[in-house]
Amino acid sequence: MTGHLTRRRERTRGRPRADAGGSVDEASLLRTAFAMFATHGYGAATMRAMARELGVSHNLLNVRFGKKSQLWKASVDWRLKEAAREVELAFDPSHPPEEQLRDLIHRFCRWAIINSDIVAMSHLEGREPSWRLDYMTESFTLPFQRRLQDLLEQVGSGTALRPIDSGALLALLVHGVGSYFALAPMHDRLLPDLPGDGAANPSPEDRADAMARFLLAGLFSA
Repeated sequence: MTGHLTRRRERTRGRPRADAGGSVDEASLLRTAFAMFATHGYGAATMRAMARELGVSHNLLNVRFGKKSQLWKASVDWRLKEAAREVELAFDPSHPPEEQLRDLIHRFCRWAIINSDIVAMSHLEGREPSWRLDYMTESFTLPFQRRLQDLLEQVGSGTALRPIDSGALLALLVHGVGSYFALAPMHDRLLPDLPGDGAANPSPEDRADAMARFLLAGLFSA
């Protein structure tokens, strides 16, 4: 009898309590969920694995979010809205359109340094049609692209601007600059930079600014 009670205590000791999530804030839950979806993909990421990562009961996630699809939507909403704040500051109507565009490119290139999980998610979900791709596109990508397109038209109406559609520019920013930072382990294995201006080992911010200047030189070289 004593051995049975001991084994029972050992089994229950490693399990999160059903109410263990009371001390886990919503941001931590959504951050973990988004990270796992972005790393493993929707199909392979499970709510049970997320619960283990957070140290909460599987039932807690079910009660709070319902189905996995609802947790995916909640994590995407939270993460993309959080990440958009810094870039959207560039759309300041008190500044001339050209200044807004230049600021936007610089902000987006720096945005890419710390948002590789969003770049990874866009790679995963952008490869084939799905309800998730539709959700991300309609809720976040298209609204941003429309603002970018409007800004390009405003700048182009008064400045010599090399013709480029907003989708192509967005691809250069997300899948060009963004992938440079998201694939850092691969780029670390490439040849070192040639000697030139600046520090021997430029910081990520220096690299982001250099790419922003390169893109802007192309845009305004018409």
